Amino acid sequence: MSKVIGFLEEKLVPVAVWIEKNKYINGIRRAFIMLMPLLMIGSIFLMIQAFPLPAYQNAMGRLLGENWKTIFDIPVTATFSMIAVYVSFLVAQQLAKQFELDSIAVGLLSLASFLILTPLEKTIDFGEVLTFQWLGSKGMFIAMLIGLGTVIIFRFFVTRNIVVKMPEGVPPEVIRSFEALIPGAVILTVALLLRIFMGQTAYGTIHDFIYTVLAVPLKALGTSYIGSLLTVFAISILWSVGINSGSMVNGIIRPFWLENQVENIAAVQAGQPLPHVITEQFFDMIWMGGVGATLSLLIAMLIFARSKQIRAVAKIGTVPGIFNINEPVLFGIPIILNPIMLIPFNIIPLVFVTTQYIAMTIGLVSRPLGVAFPWPTPAIISGFLTVGDISGAVMQIVNLIIGALIYLPFLKIIDKAAKQEEDNEMTEEA
Repeated sequence: MSKVIGFLEEKLVPVAVWIEKNKYINGIRRAFIMLMPLLMIGSIFLMIQAFPLPAYQNAMGRLLGENWKTIFDIPVTATFSMIAVYVSFLVAQQLAKQFELDSIAVGLLSLASFLILTPLEKTIDFGEVLTFQWLGSKGMFIAMLIGLGTVIIFRFFVTRNIVVKMPEGVPPEVIRSFEALIPGAVILTVALLLRIFMGQTAYGTIHDFIYTVLAVPLKALGTSYIGSLLTVFAISILWSVGINSGSMVNGIIRPFWLENQVENIAAVQAGQPLPHVITEQFFDMIWMGGVGATLSLLIAMLIFARSKQIRAVAKIGTVPGIFNINEPVLFGIPIILNPIMLIPFNIIPLVFVTTQYIAMTIGLVSRPLGVAFPWPTPAIISGFLTVGDISGAVMQIVNLIIGALIYLPFLKIIDKAAKQEEDNEMTEEA
């Protein structure tokens, strides 16, 4: 096992460090992190509208009128159904910060490019209008690519000093605005030419092309059962050598989770069956107590541990563990670089993904509504919020028990060794 850990340290750490320092990945990751508060607010309105309790629904109808749900649909639409618009700005803006460019100008140019490339629909009453078809989850991937392309072109001109130069004494704000003229004109011209070119193809728009050729296959892989297993394994195996990998891995795959999340929310609004099992909240149900689902380990420690050291770690780690903070357990036992404890630490998330995926696929547990909530939300509560009924909480309880049973034999090994060491020390002192 020590050879395996050495191999992981040698091969994985450099890759993780490269990903962590990669400015493009960091820009995308930070953009989606900035989106989270907006999505949580939208989720609150969704829960108010869709809370699955008939008595509540009837009471709200009597209080606010028969069309009360339409009112609460407005903020949900303004957040989730416009998500590609926000992504087009935020990805470019956050990436521009990585390269020390004018982030606001770059973000606005990306948003303008996205709108230039987004097709219009003809209507009899209002002429040509923008619809929500590509402003929501379907347009999110192309919005992200437009943000990346905008930064690349803008940076090309700025680093080569191909900008409008202003005389000395001009305020810095004016200088920055004029510096954006040449790269901005090129960016918007490229967007317009691309729209004209794609109009001559069988796809018609860049949105259709990217969504069909790139987004759908990548999403199918990333949000499949196999993709979910690979995701949790990547997070836990990197943590095994002390790399805080959650935000790193999530930042890469989150756009595809978010698209599923938005589509599930649209289904809730329309009163239709939920199409997707895998969303980010699916994984929030998995990481009970933090990476490795260490809340299961804490339960086993509190019930079965006999050594003072292990019980002390359990007492210290229980309250943080309830809120999915598990550093006291990871470094107190320790689990990190511990050949014995790393076995269940990496296996249990794979087991949880399997049990939960099967239960949701066959209908024993409801699918995720798409509601976003803070990551420290305790287990059982997070399960209820994820699916909107008690089945999510029951699923988490079942997984907690399974996890505790898997952790138990490995816990007994280290607990027995710790207890023996404590007894030896007491004998020596006597």
